Amino acid sequence: MKRPAVFFDRDNTLIANDGYLGDASQVQLIAGAADAVARVRALGYATVIVSNQSGVGRGLFDEDAVRAVNARMDALLLAQNPAAKIDRHEFCPFYPEAVIEKYRQDSPLRKPKPGMILAAAEAMALDLSRSWSIGDAPRDIAAGKAAGCRTILFRAPGLPPSQAVKGDESSVPNYTVSTLGEAVEYIARVAVEAVQKVAIAKPQAGRGDAKLESIAEQILIELRRKNHSEADDFSVSKLLAGVVQVLVLATLLLGYFQSRGDVAWLQVYVLVAMTLQTMTIALLIMSRQK
Repeated sequence: MKRPAVFFDRDNTLIANDGYLGDASQVQLIAGAADAVARVRALGYATVIVSNQSGVGRGLFDEDAVRAVNARMDALLLAQNPAAKIDRHEFCPFYPEAVIEKYRQDSPLRKPKPGMILAAAEAMALDLSRSWSIGDAPRDIAAGKAAGCRTILFRAPGLPPSQAVKGDESSVPNYTVSTLGEAVEYIARVAVEAVQKVAIAKPQAGRGDAKLESIAEQILIELRRKNHSEADDFSVSKLLAGVVQVLVLATLLLGYFQSRGDVAWLQVYVLVAMTLQTMTIALLIMSRQK
């Protein structure tokens, strides 16, 4: 089965940049970028960067500078979270009014066209119908929709808007967020709700689906609680409970994507998820004991 992906814009989505960045030493991550990349990978999504880089065509820097900035961003992401790996980079150096002739064209790769997303999907055998596009500009939403992805508009308060934000806003995103953490929570909720719908649509599959739906509901409630509650005091037990909860969700999603039509295998995944969920509850009880 093809793997879904999250297509991230780069500038003002994962790194702070409201203009044209060709100096790798100036790369600064957006708050929560590393954890967001790591979490979507834990949910089973590939991570792909799709970025317009007209600064190349404008003669401000060359393609090697773009690659250097990308490499620096990758290094910073991994330094903050070892699981925050970017699977693939796509960038478009072309620009219709470029001062460098070889880049002067209206390329199908340039967002709001979906060329970069389509190229990555072909190279990596990705399922675009289950994929997401996240960016700060209307062109990110338009490109994602044109490729058949669901879309999230990211607008961080206090972050100077880029020039791309002033584009055509006729493309309406599926969701709008002010933090990357919110974006990942929404993607996780949609994934859990998809599991629930499958379970409801296939009552003949037996107890396995009923258990799967029950666990999915528990996780959905937990996600909502975390999204709206204030942070509690840190403890090792709570940290471990959070890690195990992610494993529960990953197990459910893996069962959903790889066990369609096979009740026996579905029940195995459900049993593993139930065991891990029990561990989560036990760890949370331990964390509340003084």
